[in-house]
Amino acid sequence: MSPDHLTPDLTRQPLRFLAAYWTAWQGLSAQVQTALAREHGLDLRAFLILSHVQAGPQTPSDLARTLDLPRYEVARALRHLQGAGAVTHAPHPTDARRHALHVTPAGAQLWGAAMQTLQHATQPALTRLGSQLDAVTAGLETLSATPLPEATA
Repeated sequence: MSPDHLTPDLTRQPLRFLAAYWTAWQGLSAQVQTALAREHGLDLRAFLILSHVQAGPQTPSDLARTLDLPRYEVARALRHLQGAGAVTHAPHPTDARRHALHVTPAGAQLWGAAMQTLQHATQPALTRLGSQLDAVTAGLETLSATPLPEATA
């Protein structure tokens, strides 16, 4: 039998937070992934990348940094989006060594339709949060904007 101090207490922080975050992420992302793939041929990563490019020209390295993704994953999603005619790239206006990504009219249309799908897929979960939705979202935004201390061994 294991000592009490080695038995996880799932009601205490930070384990409670991480378990709830993990379960919510797994459920929501699976629903969104399925809906986006079925209706638009997109995965969640490609949709988020398209969303960032939709907001204005981006470079692939800027996207990787902003989304905290390896460059090869951004490149893979961009190849998919370019193959679908959703984004194009052209020399950066201020640095010819770099390329800026732009959304095409077809990409803007794809993004709008995918956004409706995303809203439909997440609506039941977000409705359950009710008046807490803004506070939960703000809390997650604060967490994502705050660098975490390096783990010590």
